[in-house]
Amino acid sequence: MMESQCNPYQDQRRVLLDGMTMDASFYTDDFAQASEYLRLALALLSKHQIPPSPFNFRLGYDAVAGNNETLKTALEEAIERPGGASSENLWDLYRQNFIQDDKTLDAMRQELRRIITSVQGQFEHSGNSLSRYTDTLNHFSEFLDSPTPPEAMTTEVDKVIQETRSTEQLQRQMETQLSSIVAEVTSLRNELEQVRQESLTDALTGISNRKAFDVTLEKTVHQAREQKAPFSMLLADIDHFKQFNDTHGHLVGDKVLRFVATTLKRCLKGKDLVARFGGEEFAVILPQTDLKGAEAVAEQIRQSVSAGSLKDKTNKKSYGRVTISVGMAQFAEDDLPNALVSRADQALYLAKERGRDRIERVA
Repeated sequence: MMESQCNPYQDQRRVLLDGMTMDASFYTDDFAQASEYLRLALALLSKHQIPPSPFNFRLGYDAVAGNNETLKTALEEAIERPGGASSENLWDLYRQNFIQDDKTLDAMRQELRRIITSVQGQFEHSGNSLSRYTDTLNHFSEFLDSPTPPEAMTTEVDKVIQETRSTEQLQRQMETQLSSIVAEVTSLRNELEQVRQESLTDALTGISNRKAFDVTLEKTVHQAREQKAPFSMLLADIDHFKQFNDTHGHLVGDKVLRFVATTLKRCLKGKDLVARFGGEEFAVILPQTDLKGAEAVAEQIRQSVSAGSLKDKTNKKSYGRVTISVGMAQFAEDDLPNALVSRADQALYLAKERGRDRIERVA
């Protein structure tokens, strides 16, 4: 516990989600079914002491619901192996079954090609129909310029009425189909955004990952040069983290990582970004912030982590005090991203060398 209608675009609709092509009915469990699967998934995670994070919960839910036999088998095998249910292994399992960025993008490309081909076919059909309608009207116009008996006039008028009705019906069908296409493309865009977000998120802590940090740092450096504005970064490391793992096990170590990540996120605001840099290291980007402002943020983070308390849920026993060391660096106009990270890393090394649970900077 931590204190602190029918048409060719909707028939057999396919949803491209999380790297797999699935029927739209993939998640059609009613309330009772979903509730039971929820209970079973949580029981499975609890039995094997797997943290019920959103990523781990989805693994458990799909396994107990029988949505993915390959996933179910792989999860069972991972649980049976010593250390197989580690956060890293579970994240790999999640990526293999749900993200698979390249496969997802390729599937989306295929789906968009299908939509475009269908649209092209419909417009070609529509164009042919409109061409026939134009020919009918031209013929009728020429017919009116010549003396015509009433019977022949009636026949020609009926032809024009019939063609007009057919063309009107075709246009209504096109409007319906185009509306469906807009909805389908919008759905694909939303699914692509979900994949993008997941690829930028650390599975264990829920904060940004190293990839997101690298992308944001490049963007922040570019903006700082354009606007001639300051920004700083922090590099933080959990003190004696190996000791938590060795003494209490990796599950407790995971709790420590989540606690620190949550604390860091709570201490930031606006466009600030916190990311898991690697292992027990975290990186923070502070736009529009000079070194003095960065130091104030770093001190708030350090104190908040130190003041937190991690306890065993069963016996309420404390796992001990958690502290962090922080290195700071401010962006210089000629800095490359790696140079800024390097200076922050040097400052972090100094903080460790000078006793830990402290903040340091380098010129």
